[in-house]
Amino acid sequence: MRVRTGRAWQGIVHGGLFKIGISPLPFWASFLLALFVTVSAFDDLRLFFLSDSPGDFPLLGLAGTVAYWVLWISLAFRPQLTPFAFLALLASMYPQVQPGGALLLAFGALAVAAYRVSVRGLAIIVGGFIVWQFAWTLGVSLLGPANLWAYLPATLLLVAPGLAVKLLREKSIQTEQAQRAAKETAAKAALEQRTELARELHDVVTHGLTMIAVQANLGKISSDSDSQHHALTEIGVMARSSLDDLRRLLQTMRADDAPAMAGAETSVSLSSATIDLAKSVAESQKQLNSLGFPTRVTTSGELDRIPNGLRSTVLRILQESATNVVKHTGGSSECDISVDVQDDVIELLVRNRMTPGKPRLPISGTGLIGLRERASRLGGTLDAGPVNGWWSVRTVLPIKGRQLLH
Repeated sequence: MRVRTGRAWQGIVHGGLFKIGISPLPFWASFLLALFVTVSAFDDLRLFFLSDSPGDFPLLGLAGTVAYWVLWISLAFRPQLTPFAFLALLASMYPQVQPGGALLLAFGALAVAAYRVSVRGLAIIVGGFIVWQFAWTLGVSLLGPANLWAYLPATLLLVAPGLAVKLLREKSIQTEQAQRAAKETAAKAALEQRTELARELHDVVTHGLTMIAVQANLGKISSDSDSQHHALTEIGVMARSSLDDLRRLLQTMRADDAPAMAGAETSVSLSSATIDLAKSVAESQKQLNSLGFPTRVTTSGELDRIPNGLRSTVLRILQESATNVVKHTGGSSECDISVDVQDDVIELLVRNRMTPGKPRLPISGTGLIGLRERASRLGGTLDAGPVNGWWSVRTVLPIKGRQLLH
């Protein structure tokens, strides 16, 4: 996964050039800088104390030595203090007609600071240095204003390499961060896609296979040829229904993978529009009745008003609830299915009489979790649990603003 470098430059500009912070320096380089400036400072102190004529401003010369030593030590180990140390060095050099080595060390520190300190700190250093050059050249130095034409270009030339390296490093960091963020986003999307696929497969396959397994058991234990024939017929019907659901799921997956998102939305919407909820409720009632679970169905409102984007979710909740009835309860358990389509919400209630004993089939434990996730993603709620001797699964989904499959 590649991220264009132009975007990294845009990130630097839009993110704020003055927000670029301190750049690292290897310890060995910091150590060499500190060693060099310490040796130089000790030599200056030696000359200062051994010289018979220390100059017109001996204390300023001593202060300048201390100032450039602090400046370079801050560059090596505490770059956030560099602007203050640089300004202190300029103040100590200003009264001197010939700063000498301190001025050369200031120019050298400027070149290192262009990379080392933050851009905001560098702006303070460069701005202060240019102001000092004007004031010192015009007011103190014997060189005259013509010297500015040498100092100003030298200042800019010394700043340019370090600043360029700093910006290139920042661009590289932002490019790496963008690549890492893109990879994390792709990984998160892939995980969500796998989770959604696992949920869909669970809802489609578990419902059909559970019904088929129960019908197969009923046909096996029955000695009546008519009952066995009926069980085989129901197995065929449920197998075909499961295959239709799998085909619908595969069509949706192919639509999601298509390059054109508009085409994907159209395919998914058509897939959802083919779901006839009234027919699906009737089929669930028929299946439960055929498996020995007397089922009553109550509907209110117009089922056709349910948006396409909600139909697949309502169907999956209905199928999973019916599957749980078959898995968890004994024979002849009463079951109620209620669908209430109101102005702004849909309420689906599936409940059955709780019976003692072990479940007929193994329990996965992921069905209700997947249903809650579906309802939550659509802004709805799903509550499941015992209520007055009944096991109840109650789902409430909002209607308004839900036109596409989520």
